[in-house]
Amino acid sequence: MTDPQQVTYFSRLEGEECWALLSEAVVGRIAWQGADGIVVVPVNYQVVDRAIVFHTDVESSLAKLSDGRSLSFQVDEIDPDTAIGWSVLVRGTGGLADPAVANTSWLDDDNTVGIAITVTSIDGRVVSGTKKG
Repeated sequence: MTDPQQVTYFSRLEGEECWALLSEAVVGRIAWQGADGIVVVPVNYQVVDRAIVFHTDVESSLAKLSDGRSLSFQVDEIDPDTAIGWSVLVRGTGGLADPAVANTSWLDDDNTVGIAITVTSIDGRVVSGTKKG
């Protein structure tokens, strides 16, 4: 039987709330259609002028995302004990970041390239679930 005090919901976040959550987080997942199928990779990032910016090695597969292709980017935070949290999904296109944007990459290598995701849509949800078991 479900605890009558447990509230379960899945509600939409407004755009400004999504941007605020993106601005507070530091790690997200970028997804794109690669030669062998869909690829999903975690990156540390920053929000700069309503774009998602991350840095990577110039030889990496991520560096090739500057070619204008369609990308998705997701960030979420869900507490495993309470099943409460949020998720934000961004869709957009990849391009080179402004070289003046500071490199916040966690890579040891200084030889990095900045990639900016120009956002075409942003969507978010707040989740309150009921943990099973």
